[in-house]
Amino acid sequence: MAEWVQSLDKFGVVGSIIATLCCLGFAPLVALLSAIGVGFLVNDAVLLPLLVVFLVLGGIGLWNAARAHGRFQAVWLHSISALVLVLSAFVIYQRLLVWLSLAGIIGASVWSFAIQQACHAKWSMRRNHGTQKSEGCCQ
Repeated sequence: MAEWVQSLDKFGVVGSIIATLCCLGFAPLVALLSAIGVGFLVNDAVLLPLLVVFLVLGGIGLWNAARAHGRFQAVWLHSISALVLVLSAFVIYQRLLVWLSLAGIIGASVWSFAIQQACHAKWSMRRNHGTQKSEGCCQ
């Protein structure tokens, strides 16, 4: 798999964090964006599609990682958190839900990374002992 495809989940999470902080009006980020001349991004008409694109990219990256190691729990956590994030930021505007869903998105990425590391360690150990790798683990 190409290197950029393996980095989609990280790119999506970072973009989602930045877009969500703009939605919440995080003053240092808003000031930075205004200072560098892209203050127009701090507009719901721009932020909603931008956030959705980053959430989808993160989901695709997590899906690709889950296909490799065979465990899809982090994808489910990301999907539910993404839905709650969009609804709570743009429909019902519940600040606590926005923060909790953002934590869920970050947690899903960390969880997937931990699964990948455990899978690679298990595969390396089996390869060193001369046995085949198991199904559903770093295929």
